[in-house]
Amino acid sequence: MQIPDMTKGISRLVGLFSIILFLSPFAPAYGQNTELTRQDDHALLYAHQAGFSGTGTPMVQMRIAEGLDTLKIRPNGDFTVTLSGSGGGSIKLKGNQIYEFSLRDGRPGAYRYGIILARNDQADKLNQTELSCQKKMIETERISVGAIFALKGHVFDNRENLLITQRQPDLQICKKQIAEGLPLDDRLDAHEIYSDLLSYPTGQVILESSDGDIKIENPNILWLTLPDSGAVLYDIADEFGHRSDIKLNARLILTPDKVGKLTVIQSADIETLLRGIVPAEIFKTAPAEALKAQAVAARTTLLAQLGARHQSDPYHLCNHQHCQVYRGLSGADKRTDEAIEATKGLVLFHDRKLVQSYYSAHCGGISAGSLETWGLPNREYLVSRSDDTRHAPVKFSSDADFLAWYRQTPENYCASAPSGQKNYQSTKYSRWEAEISREDLKNYLKKAGQNIGEIEAIEFERGESYRVMHMTVRGTKGSYEVFRELGVRRFLGGLKSGLFVAEITKQGKMFSSMKLYGAGFGHGVGMCQTGAIGMAQRGKTAEDILAHYFPGTRLEKLW
Repeated sequence: MQIPDMTKGISRLVGLFSIILFLSPFAPAYGQNTELTRQDDHALLYAHQAGFSGTGTPMVQMRIAEGLDTLKIRPNGDFTVTLSGSGGGSIKLKGNQIYEFSLRDGRPGAYRYGIILARNDQADKLNQTELSCQKKMIETERISVGAIFALKGHVFDNRENLLITQRQPDLQICKKQIAEGLPLDDRLDAHEIYSDLLSYPTGQVILESSDGDIKIENPNILWLTLPDSGAVLYDIADEFGHRSDIKLNARLILTPDKVGKLTVIQSADIETLLRGIVPAEIFKTAPAEALKAQAVAARTTLLAQLGARHQSDPYHLCNHQHCQVYRGLSGADKRTDEAIEATKGLVLFHDRKLVQSYYSAHCGGISAGSLETWGLPNREYLVSRSDDTRHAPVKFSSDADFLAWYRQTPENYCASAPSGQKNYQSTKYSRWEAEISREDLKNYLKKAGQNIGEIEAIEFERGESYRVMHMTVRGTKGSYEVFRELGVRRFLGGLKSGLFVAEITKQGKMFSSMKLYGAGFGHGVGMCQTGAIGMAQRGKTAEDILAHYFPGTRLEKLW
């Protein structure tokens, strides 16, 4: 059914319509059991299909906020409301006034949950982990996530295989098992939860104008096409709970979220989204070549993640660190826009696959491998390597080796700017110190729900870059283990990185305190953003930077 455009005399409109949408031929849907139909525009949100703009640029559905009771927006010009997605009949509304969105009769979806124990591109690589779980009487399942899609002669396949605990409907059980620690081999990384959609959340999405003259209501979904000048969304919280207004353009989707509240999603092409990602992820004042390298890394990440994350959500990616930080047009900047335009369509490949182009703020002078940091399969371009300007290899066989290196004047791209150039704030993370007392450590254990008596010893297991992979705290009543670099950092009060050594002081046989000597900020895998800036300051190009941090990869222009 078609709805005519109406620009005048709208007093009250109630939309209860649907329209046929055509599925993309490259639209495998993982993480859901509900069969899609051509008439179900709501279901198509969950299909994770790879759509494309009129210019052939991939489109992405980016979550902006969820868990909302209401949302207020102010379009900066006239905009349209569509009740049934792309190609449906539209209603044109006046801009420059506030519209409020809400959800009536919101109902949560139904899901099953499992703890992710291991992941790999190759299914047979999960065999050892699966056998280890069987010996410990942990029931497991294998699933495939990700997608296949095609673009200008390239077929992209970012599917991977997951080994998860047997799925069950209670999310809190999974969270409790993670908090208490499953009886797993210390090489397993059980902290992430996979959710499997059984039935969609539902509700009546309502739009009302501030003057009360207009009301539009539709089951489960409303689409907005914003003016080129965009719209302001008010009071949007970031992942740390800080609230601010955010400016967006392109299209917005309003739909129920997992718990039956309102979520807002932006649907835009990759180049548009990069305008809000690049300046949120690196200093906008950084040298142009560093900004170009960041734009390529962020673009490759967006493309590589399509269909591989948030399988049970109505969006491809989120705007938090889990995917990439995104702030819409609110943070857009001329210099980052120029870097995005200069690298338009450029992405990184290794062999025939998209590169997993991870990046972090500061590697400390030594990048980390993906295996030691996350337990992910090592890739040829994601291994530990020195960030030394002389390209000197750095390897440590003991804490004494590390401390000797730590106390030298660093000669790393990320340590400081060359003479006469700006030192960015992040260069200070080249070296850092922290102190943890016995009371601090007891509080950390208490927060983790652990009572192991008086603390006797702390042991660290390290990876190739000497980052901590595994930590054991031994006490008079037992011991507690912390897995993975991020787990250790979080347990110890939020350390800047896992690249540190500890000088431990005891009173008699008991732990008294420890002083940490560390380097870097963040996980350290892939491109060091401060190092990229340092390379650009020394005359290196974006191509040089990407080749240094992702060795053996190549650039290709896809659009």
